[in-house]
Amino acid sequence: MGMPEQLEVVAHGVTAMLATWLGLTVALRAPRRPGARAFSLVVVLLVTWSVSIIVRRLTGAPEAVDEVARWFEIGAAYPLPAAVLTAATALTVERHPPRWMRVLLIVFWIVSIAVTAVTIVSPELEPRITPPHLELPGIPGEAIGWAWIALRVVIFGAAIAWMGLALRDAGPDRARRRQLQVTLLALVVGTVGAVLRITPPLSDSDPWIGVALVTLSIVLTSYAVFAQGIFFAPEIAGRAFRTAAVAGLGIAAYAAALIGLDTLVRGALAVEMPIVIGLALVATMAVFEPVAARVRRWLGSGEEDPTYDRLLRALGEGVLTAGRPEDSVEPALGRLARTLSLTGAEARSADGRLVAASGSVPEGAAALTLPLERNGAAYGSVAFGPKESGLPFTSDEREVLEMATGYLAASLDLGARQAAQAAELERLSHERAAVSTSGRQLHGALAAALPGATKAGLHVYALGPLRAELDGEPIRSWGGEKAGTRQAEALFAFLFDRGERGVTKDEAVELIWPDVDLDRADLAFHRTLGGLRRTLDPGRGQREGSRAISFSNDRYRLDPGVVTWNDVATFEQRLADSSAATDAPAVLGALTEARGLYRGEYLDDCPFYGDGSQVEDRRALLRARYVDLLLAIGTHHEERGDRGAAAAAFREARLAADEGCPPADAALERLGFA
Repeated sequence: MGMPEQLEVVAHGVTAMLATWLGLTVALRAPRRPGARAFSLVVVLLVTWSVSIIVRRLTGAPEAVDEVARWFEIGAAYPLPAAVLTAATALTVERHPPRWMRVLLIVFWIVSIAVTAVTIVSPELEPRITPPHLELPGIPGEAIGWAWIALRVVIFGAAIAWMGLALRDAGPDRARRRQLQVTLLALVVGTVGAVLRITPPLSDSDPWIGVALVTLSIVLTSYAVFAQGIFFAPEIAGRAFRTAAVAGLGIAAYAAALIGLDTLVRGALAVEMPIVIGLALVATMAVFEPVAARVRRWLGSGEEDPTYDRLLRALGEGVLTAGRPEDSVEPALGRLARTLSLTGAEARSADGRLVAASGSVPEGAAALTLPLERNGAAYGSVAFGPKESGLPFTSDEREVLEMATGYLAASLDLGARQAAQAAELERLSHERAAVSTSGRQLHGALAAALPGATKAGLHVYALGPLRAELDGEPIRSWGGEKAGTRQAEALFAFLFDRGERGVTKDEAVELIWPDVDLDRADLAFHRTLGGLRRTLDPGRGQREGSRAISFSNDRYRLDPGVVTWNDVATFEQRLADSSAATDAPAVLGALTEARGLYRGEYLDDCPFYGDGSQVEDRRALLRARYVDLLLAIGTHHEERGDRGAAAAAFREARLAADEGCPPADAALERLGFA
């Protein structure tokens, strides 16, 4: 394969991927919008065309496979201009298409389908410039080939012309003009690419140039859809774009990792069963909902309302694609102004605030002003400017405007009622969280009422000055009668912090007895170790031996069963609970509990070990997590409008941070407390 063919394959690959992503986004999230079906048809034909050419260039299969791929290539490429014209018609003609336009579309489709069918059944009758090609009596085959190219160029030209006419008739609606301008640019670029792809000599020597321009057209179309709101509002398009991009990349990475891991495991174990993929499917079903909820929260911007999203889910609406009813007011005004050729239209609230507008309605120059009323509630008024022709409104036009006013009032009324229902859902969510909290408190009280239920075992408080309780009684002497309590406390802290890694005797000696000769230090270590064991496991006699501290592989380890509760693990668990929670009260409750556990620096004032370098990494990590916790609490209060509580949390975060906290500084400045 030469360089031109390689470049063509790459260009087709990019085109197929972009078109697939864009087409599925529109087809699944805006299937009922005008032009969505025609646009989806264009995308299907474009993807089929690109994929079939990739297969033909790369396949090493028998000739029959190439022939089938050729059928798909012809079946997608030849009707593509007619499909583009259909999509352009649906996107630009807001009224019912005139008869001549419908007839022209039907003719183009009939010719395209007929040529496609003839070419697939009898390749020698394909209208091409070079033989073998279709020839008619008195008409050379080369002329027929050029005529077929010219017809497709005419079809693309008609799509451009109709788009240009729609842009001319857009009037003062700036949003509509921007949509049409970007769409027209994408159509022009795509048409140039298509013409270069089907017209010699570039179609024979460098076909990738035309395909590259088609790819650029898809990029411009993506911008029109997601930035200019062709099929849905820009803010909805932004959410759909973020979700599609992140979810697509995440799923692709997840699938690639599973396939790679499964291949390695099957090779290592010499088994044919897809063990990893099977287990991963089960695990995915189990964690999908909480992970999806977390991703939705992460993708949501600060301007989005989680309360309203909860209402949409309760109504069974798609959170990503459902817009607010009041957002339909401005597009409706624009459509009315264009259809009736008005100078403009604007809607104002009851207090005179501008709600939405299209064009301009000079003060005192409104041709018609109607009240926005619904179900006995007044939402303001809508003013329609005079017609550009200067003629008065006909009775039919007044009826349409009154009907439109009713629609606008219904949209505003529905928006107000949905806002009220969202607030009620938020209140119910708070009450539910309060009941859940009461249930946990009751459970704790019942557990505390059981004799020794909550006090049994060793409880360790390490966030702040080290403190421990054994069966409900504080430990005041760590080393017993023959060992220093400060040294034993330091050894316990060392063992507690290291966990499964354990501690060697040399490490403990270097930390606690650095200036003592080796023999005396060795004796002191074992004496302290014995005293600590008796303190942690007082029920066992000297001969029975203690299981509180084990020894293996030259390392001493604290038995996992000795510490029945510790504030570090609980602190981290509450942070995890806040991340997994799906409603704001539960998140705040978990964060508040974690905040109460953090009494100060990790193992602060612990003898010997608290001042050692071994503890610094974990101390810094826990401090950073505490700062993040305070920032999250402050953000929560800020979103609820409690500026005082938010500022207090941000100030505390700034004080707790080791080397300043820019997010807290920015938040305080934003709140006006800097």
